[in-house]
Amino acid sequence: MAIRHSLVLGGLLSLLVPAQAAQQPASRATTPATPLEAGTLLYVELSKTVDAKKAKPGDVVKAQLMTDVLSHGKIIYRHETKLIGHVSEAQPRTKETPESRLGIVFDKVLLKGGEEAAFSSVIIALRPAPRLQITSISPPVSPGSAASYPIPNGSSMPTQDSTRRDQPTRSVRQSTTRSPRANQDLAPSDIEGLSLEQSGNDSGRVVVSPKQTVKLESGVRLELRVISSQ
Repeated sequence: MAIRHSLVLGGLLSLLVPAQAAQQPASRATTPATPLEAGTLLYVELSKTVDAKKAKPGDVVKAQLMTDVLSHGKIIYRHETKLIGHVSEAQPRTKETPESRLGIVFDKVLLKGGEEAAFSSVIIALRPAPRLQITSISPPVSPGSAASYPIPNGSSMPTQDSTRRDQPTRSVRQSTTRSPRANQDLAPSDIEGLSLEQSGNDSGRVVVSPKQTVKLESGVRLELRVISSQ
């Protein structure tokens, strides 16, 4: 009787093992990442401050997308998707080297589940991090006395959208057509005292300052142009 039970149990185990093995590949299967097309513009925001005084080549730099990325009418990467890059060059300002330089290259999109999509890109624009604006509280004004607080000539009252003029649209379509800015060899920086220059080793573009050590605060916005997917 014991022998019969052993044979039955062995038969059941032999049936379960192949079934489990067949299910494992299906559970591990993932949808392949959609490659970024050359010419696609990515609007990103730095997640942490990068200081040329502390940074070293190879240090990891993290950012996130500010806009959705579309391909053929479908969203392939949503805003707040993480991007991974690295420091390619770091030179603080010193007496011997008054020009400070900081190079950053973004080359990976980090997807949920740990999957990565590799690409190559170049920074084509810099914009400052948004600042919290505090509206001053004016003294109470009695009816009919508004004329005692005239608006200077040429001035206008601020609107709610005045602090968001540099905000890109919520979605960015992939396109091989480059914008006029992308066709320039060098793009200006909107951050005072900083400019973009071509790196000496052709690794992209570097942020340069002749007066102070380059320090890109958390929240600084960068515009990237995808060169190719890998």
